[in-house]
Amino acid sequence: MIKKDREKPLRLLAHEAAMRRIPKTHPKHPQIEKEFYRLHYGYKGEQAMDYFSSFLPHENYKVLHGLRIPDTKGRHFQMDSLLISPTHCLILDSKYVSGKMEFDEDTGSLIRHNETGQERLGDPFAQLARHKIQLSSIIQDLKLPRLPIYTQIVITHKNATLFKKSPIILKNVVFHTNLPTRIKEIDNIQTHTYFSNKDTNKLVKTLIKIHQDEDFNLMNHYGLLPTEFIRGVICPNCSHAPMHKTYQRWVCLNCKHIDRDLIKQTIKDYPLLGFGNTVTNRKFKEFICLHSSSISYKELQSLNLPQKGSKKARIYFIE
Repeated sequence: MIKKDREKPLRLLAHEAAMRRIPKTHPKHPQIEKEFYRLHYGYKGEQAMDYFSSFLPHENYKVLHGLRIPDTKGRHFQMDSLLISPTHCLILDSKYVSGKMEFDEDTGSLIRHNETGQERLGDPFAQLARHKIQLSSIIQDLKLPRLPIYTQIVITHKNATLFKKSPIILKNVVFHTNLPTRIKEIDNIQTHTYFSNKDTNKLVKTLIKIHQDEDFNLMNHYGLLPTEFIRGVICPNCSHAPMHKTYQRWVCLNCKHIDRDLIKQTIKDYPLLGFGNTVTNRKFKEFICLHSSSISYKELQSLNLPQKGSKKARIYFIE
């Protein structure tokens, strides 16, 4: 049973907004684009893993996707997926990597072999070992019974191959299509019940309660200025901006595309880029590229945003 659905990470949403609003000629566009694709395909891999992890041996599993929680010492860690049962926990770490891969047991590194040589992609074994310790400390702090915690690296790219498969690698690394079989194997090994239903529910509720989304500000992260972003409503047909507001319609001056309901998507970019979660009529007018304060006010009112204050001091809160 899924207790926490996977949500698109704030960092990815922010980079999607940046891809819309950072000109391709900007010197930092290649850096932003590279990070966008890394995040995009990572999320795609997690979604692929979610499908196969749904084939569980029984209904006693509680599944939490995309947990980001502090351990007992306040250090945040993130688990792609966590499966909790009365007999054990299972931490899943998705790796969306294509090509020939090798796990170097001496250094713990994941190595990708390509035409230009080798690329080291970090140490997923050490990361999972830390997560295991951190999760165990939370369980202990809740005064719950200790139970076995398993970890699995899940390769989610369909064009990935793995060579030099030692017994350790075969035990700890699995392709996403074989994940249901691996979960069943672990389930068959762990037959002793450690958690009651009350214990399981206590852990699940606590983890959801202490989950915290990442605090990410794209503008600060890349050292960008507010003036460096593309302003206005972006045409969904040709990506030209700004579109022109006439009567109840938005008109693209480049391809002549006409649309009516674009303001909701446009205002979502405002906090994602790092401008903040509040906006005034003046700042909204500048961001949307409207020439009239009264038109800007009407557009803001149509969004039904929570607001505080009156007249020029009125502030609108963007979710």
